Amino acid sequence: MTAVETARPGPPADGDSVDKVCVIGAGSAGIAMCRALVVRGIAFDCLERRGDLGGLWRYPAEDGGSCAYPSLFANTSRTVMQYPSYPMPADYPEYPHHSQVARYFDDYAQHYGLREHIEFGVEVSRVEQLPGGGWAVTLGDGSVRRYRAVLVASGGRHGTPVRARYEGSFTGTELHSMDYAGPEPFAGRRVVVIGLGATSADLATEISRVAAATHLSVRTGHYVVPKILEGKPIDKLSPFMKKLSVEQRRPLLSLMLKLVHGDMTAYGLPKPPYKPGQGPLISTSEFLPAIVHGRIQPKPVISSVEGSTVRFADGSEVEADAIVHCTGYRIDFPFLAEEIAGDGVDAPPLYHQVVPPELDGLYFIGLLHSMMSLMPLAEHQAEWVGDLLAGTVRLPSRGQMWSSIRSTRRRQDKRFYDSSGHLLVDPNEYERLIDGERRSHATTDRAVTAAPTR
Repeated sequence: MTAVETARPGPPADGDSVDKVCVIGAGSAGIAMCRALVVRGIAFDCLERRGDLGGLWRYPAEDGGSCAYPSLFANTSRTVMQYPSYPMPADYPEYPHHSQVARYFDDYAQHYGLREHIEFGVEVSRVEQLPGGGWAVTLGDGSVRRYRAVLVASGGRHGTPVRARYEGSFTGTELHSMDYAGPEPFAGRRVVVIGLGATSADLATEISRVAAATHLSVRTGHYVVPKILEGKPIDKLSPFMKKLSVEQRRPLLSLMLKLVHGDMTAYGLPKPPYKPGQGPLISTSEFLPAIVHGRIQPKPVISSVEGSTVRFADGSEVEADAIVHCTGYRIDFPFLAEEIAGDGVDAPPLYHQVVPPELDGLYFIGLLHSMMSLMPLAEHQAEWVGDLLAGTVRLPSRGQMWSSIRSTRRRQDKRFYDSSGHLLVDPNEYERLIDGERRSHATTDRAVTAAPTR
């Protein structure tokens, strides 16, 4: 049975928005979608449950749910993470602080006149396909609106925090990285940080400056690179390098990793279970020095806890006052039926990670794991979806879309580490893919043009 057949029909609509489309979420992906609609003159509403735009980059968040924290700086450089249509200010540092990224979102929204379309403090409780076409969007207050299309730009792969599981009961403080508000509460305390990623590398390093002891429990190894190499951001690829595939860049990446940091096992970290380029890189200049200075003690996975005692898989144990779970998130779209949203672990099957083939008028923006930055890719997706809604580009047949999804997933399974949930993409390849889609399925003879800049 298909998702269309299992989706419940929506209730009668209270709001007459049949000629409009609905954008859910005003984070980095949502405002990119709003911009694409504005420049095409497509009528829309944008519904945002928080009190401001910027999503997970806005700190502090009124509901406490933010991936940002006071000391957060971007781990991709300014020119790599900016929207193609709207460059970041030239006086921004190479790696902006989260407050500067939030200010950039504000400027982007002002430049394109987006705020007048965004309704803040509006919770979406249900999205259902209507018989005969269109979508019913039920709000938290019970009211229902009808739209011709719904563009989901909410939550994405940062939907619901996930915590590590282990036997026993811990008597100290436990929190997820989403609730982290700085190192001060850990001063003089013994801390175990769980996970190895960009966030855990930042938090463990910061906590280790004030804690009595900092232990990092790691299940899966990853490759660590510095933010700066030869005075330049490491993620700025030359025009030549951008043309190369992941496989063609791998020998150069492997050589760079060997020369800069050597084998990850030399730092007491697990060997990554994949080749360079098959998974994301952790970009940080302070994490590995904190290990070699003895401020961070790498440990294997936790096997059990008992009171304040934390036991690890190698049989060692430490006394701890706090455990910080930097263990990621599940994909979560609570307003969508599970047949549409998926199981929260793997991404739902989407054509080019945007279009569910069986559901007319539903699109996902920003449901990606880019090797670099999401924002440019979200704007490319938004341009494509804007063209689809304007009728200047068409989709291929359902059969062609399903065939593409299956072949893409087989290729991803071969190319990328399996923890990516079929979300990981090489940004340069993905941009070319979306631009090629807009050209090959255009309904007019117009060529794909660059997004207008300020």
